[in-house]
Order: sequence, then C-alpha cells, then structure tokens
Amino acid sequence: MARVKAADGGIRAFALDPLRNFKHETVAVAEWGGALVIVRALSAGDWVEYRRRAAELVSAARVEAGLSAHAVEVAEGEEVPPEHQVEVNANLLYAFVLVRTLFDENQQRVFCDEDVDEVAEAFSPVHDRLSARVFELSGVGLDEDTPDPVDAAGNA
Repeated sequence: MARVKAADGGIRAFALDPLRNFKHETVAVAEWGGALVIVRALSAGDWVEYRRRAAELVSAARVEAGLSAHAVEVAEGEEVPPEHQVEVNANLLYAFVLVRTLFDENQQRVFCDEDVDEVAEAFSPVHDRLSARVFELSGVGLDEDTPDPVDAAGNA
C-alpha cells in the first residue's frame, strides 16, 4: 500500500484545516474592490446551530404574532395554513451562515460569532449572493424547486 506524504504540517494539519475538509471556493467580489474571499460549505456543527437559531427566531415570531411558540404539525407535502405562518428576518440566519463560512485569502475566518448582528445589519445583495453560494456548496440548492432553508428549518 502506498503511503501519502504529508505536507509541512503533517496529517494533524490536514485534519484540522478549516477548508481542506469541506467544499469551498474562492470568489472575487467586484463590489468589494475585487477582493478575493473564500466561502466554505457549512459544517455539521454549523447546521445544528443554524437550525437552533432558526427555530428560536420562528418561535419568537410566533409569540410576537400571538400564536403558540411551537410549530404547527402538518403532514409531509402539505403547506402550513396562512394563519399559522409568521415572518422571520432571514438576514439574521444568512448573516450567521456568512460569519461561519467566510474566509480571507489567508484562510482565516473574517468574522467571529459575535459579529452576526453587525453583519445582519449590513446585509446586502452581495452578502445574499455569498450566502447562497455557501448553501449550494452545502448541498442546498436555492431555486424555485427547492425549499428555502429558513422554511426547512421549521417555519411550520
């Protein structure tokens, strides 16, 4: 059996690399002076936190709308009745996605988790485009045939 030669950091460096073990790509952002950024697919931990935050936002929106904080049970393939649907600020969730998955040219995270509110406040079509790419890399297509990740997270 052939042995794979490890680079300078060895197998440990490979195993701990924040990008090597995930789908990722370098993107030029024209609106940011042509800056090159790296977007990475969500990790399992990112998905767990995303779903927790989504459920929390939906629950708070339901309480604010005078509904039960718990999601309405519907059969698979059925839609939630309009009177049980609530509006959620998806920018908070998509900002979280960017905070966890946006890296600079040196492969360092651009933001820390505490930056989510600030990123959500500045959210723009550029941020939206980058977060959409993260979802695509994560295996979630954002087209008309695929449910929005916010809805999939529990807005039912």
